[in-house]
Amino acid sequence: METPDIAPAAPLDDPAPLLPGTHSFRLGGITQRYHVHGNGPVCVAHPGGPGLLWDYLRMPALEEHLTMVYVEPIGSGESGRLPSHPHGYTRDRYSRFLQVLINRLHQPEIHLLGHGHGALVAAHHALHRSERLAGVILYDAEPAFNQTLGLQCGSPTDDGHDNRRRLAVACDEPQAVHISGLDENLSPALNDDHADLESISVPVLVISERNDLDHKSAWGRGAHIGIGGSRLRVLEHRGSLGHLEDPLRFNRAVREFVLETTGRAAPAVGP
Repeated sequence: METPDIAPAAPLDDPAPLLPGTHSFRLGGITQRYHVHGNGPVCVAHPGGPGLLWDYLRMPALEEHLTMVYVEPIGSGESGRLPSHPHGYTRDRYSRFLQVLINRLHQPEIHLLGHGHGALVAAHHALHRSERLAGVILYDAEPAFNQTLGLQCGSPTDDGHDNRRRLAVACDEPQAVHISGLDENLSPALNDDHADLESISVPVLVISERNDLDHKSAWGRGAHIGIGGSRLRVLEHRGSLGHLEDPLRFNRAVREFVLETTGRAAPAVGP
C-alpha cells in the first residue's frame, strides 16, 4: 500500500489552520489530526513511540512564545489507522503526512521538533522534504519501537505547569497504541538515517540527556557528530522526558534556537 504522492501545496480547505484547537485533514483516505496551542513562530511537534498519544508532549511554557502544532500521528489517538494496522507506519509514511500538514499551515517556514522515535521521523523529513523547514529539533532521539516499554523517568527540577503530575502520568500510565516495527509487507522497517545525516542542510538542535551523551553509541550523540554545524544541548536529568524533568533548560534551548533561526513575527490565525 502506498501513500499518494504529495503536491507542493495542499489545497486550502481549512480557512484558519493555525487557530487554537483541534484540526484534521485526510490523505489517502486516512484522517490526520493535529492540535494548535500558543502564539509565535510555528513549531510542529511529532511525538515518539511510535504510538504514544500526543498530549504527553504538551509544552505550555513554550506555548507562551511559540505556536506549537502537536501532531496526533496516524495510527494513534483519534487519527486514522492504515488498512495494514498495526504495521506499515514507516518514517517515510509519517513524513508524507507531515508534509501535507506543513503545507496546510501556509507558513513560509516552520520548525520541526521530534521526540524519541519522532526525532528519527524529523531527521528523515529534514533529509528528504526540507523545503519548508527553518530548523529541526531532535529531542532524545530513540530508534527503538514502542518506546513506552522503556521510558526512563527521573524527577522534575521544578513543579511549574504541573510537571510532577504530568511526569507521573506519562511514566506510570503511558497512553499509547501498539504499532509494530514492520512495514505493510511485514518486513522490518528501516529506522536509521545515520549514514546520511551529514546531508541535512537546515539548522539542527540536538537535545540529549546526560546518559545519552555518555553512551558512545547513542543515537542523539551520533546525530550531533554526524550533522555538521548542529548544536547540542545536554540536560542534566537522567530520564527521557526533559520537557517535564528539566523544563527550564529545555524550554530555553528550544526557544532560543527557534528565535535565532526564524523571524519573530507571530503567524496570522484568523481567516
